[in-house]
Amino acid sequence: MFLMNRKQMQRMAISPRPMGIGARRSGGPVGVSTSRRPGWVGRSPMRAARPCERSRQDGLHYLGVNEYAKWDALVAVSPQGSLFSKSWWLEAIGGEIRILGYYESGRLIAGIPLYFERRMGVRVCCMPKLTQTWGVVVEPLPGKRVNAAAHEMRILGTFARRLAEERVFFQAFHPANQNWLPFYWNGFRQTTHFTYVLDNLQDLGRVWDGLEQNARTKIRKAQKLGLVVKRCGPELVFNASVQSFERQKKPHPFSREYFERLFNSAKSNDAGECFAAVDSEGRVHDAVLLVWDCKRTYFLAGGGDSSLRNSGGGSLLVWHCLQFAAFRSRVFDFEGSMLEPVQTFFRSFGATQVAYNRIMKFPAWLRACLCVAGKL
Repeated sequence: MFLMNRKQMQRMAISPRPMGIGARRSGGPVGVSTSRRPGWVGRSPMRAARPCERSRQDGLHYLGVNEYAKWDALVAVSPQGSLFSKSWWLEAIGGEIRILGYYESGRLIAGIPLYFERRMGVRVCCMPKLTQTWGVVVEPLPGKRVNAAAHEMRILGTFARRLAEERVFFQAFHPANQNWLPFYWNGFRQTTHFTYVLDNLQDLGRVWDGLEQNARTKIRKAQKLGLVVKRCGPELVFNASVQSFERQKKPHPFSREYFERLFNSAKSNDAGECFAAVDSEGRVHDAVLLVWDCKRTYFLAGGGDSSLRNSGGGSLLVWHCLQFAAFRSRVFDFEGSMLEPVQTFFRSFGATQVAYNRIMKFPAWLRACLCVAGKL
């Protein structure tokens, strides 16, 4: 009798009876690993249903329009958030654009904007024109530094694995997002680019003292010539930009319609203005489009008349923009550039060089073509 009871006990240990809703003879619900003691054992059917409900809400999914308010709130608090990630800017860009969001415990804590085009029949995930940086936007993570770093790694790893599914991917990541290691682990490559920033606009006297002597001389020269800076329409900035690209013998990268659409959206959101340096005869020497939020003002696009380059109008215009931005943002971002003459001009205003990452993933054949064309 004792032996039979022992055999019965052995059989019971090998094949436990199912307990609760969804239990199976394999030891747990379908699709749930049982290498460790499953969390549903001993729980009531109602308690067992809650993790399933959370799993449908948590993780990655594309955001709907009804979630844009949550997205904008995330962008506002995130160190990687900028006006280029705000929903109104994304809508102004147009085309196929989506936001891939990441939820934890029912809260949106991270996301990345994605823009898609078709080039030579290939679907490409890339950056739209006149948008400096995107990348993964993450809320400030609580806890000790070691725990927050591990949490960030998990979040970035989740995005990297999903974005690795794209055949072609290219994005410029915000300077605050220097951790691209999870993307490296998932087959992405990186190049470093630079922008120039002034990080303390509140003390304009200090900013003026930080200018190179040559920059101050050019500003005084423009003032003596009678140049003034005025608000202007986007058409003047677009024309000045076209002139600058013609001088460099390069094709202009964006259309008038696209430029004016971005300006109108920024203007309607109290986040954009155009300025021009004009002489007494009404000639436009230089013109620029500024866009801003409370974090940064961006010297987004502009140019000038090559025949009037020695008037100092460009330097006068920048100084006016710095004064204008001081009442709106903490930081002034010159928005590039990698071109030597342009960076020399920006640096003359005391700007600091700041690195940001361009993250990319291409098929081997496309990478070879880009290398031959000098694009990488």
